[in-house]
Amino acid sequence: MLATARVPLAYFVPRNPRHHLPVYTEFRSCGAQCFILIKNVQGHTPALAKDLSASLFAPSDPLAARIRIEQRPSRLVIKGARPEFKERVVDWLRARGF
Repeated sequence: MLATARVPLAYFVPRNPRHHLPVYTEFRSCGAQCFILIKNVQGHTPALAKDLSASLFAPSDPLAARIRIEQRPSRLVIKGARPEFKERVVDWLRARGF
């Protein structure tokens, strides 16, 4: 039996008390702006931002060209996203083992 060894990541995204990932959608300016928030990030937040932008929002994706990821203490704010990108972020985090 082969065991796949996971590389330890420099960040961790714990689940909330209801066992959901802390990924939220926020609308501002009467719904004209959409933000995706990843809260409670523990560890190296810039590493998570780099991994997200490199794998999830590839430069070849025309919709991802307008996305900017802001780093704040213990959270990431994804600006320029669409509401359906939240599911992409949640699926990406689940695939990483969170």
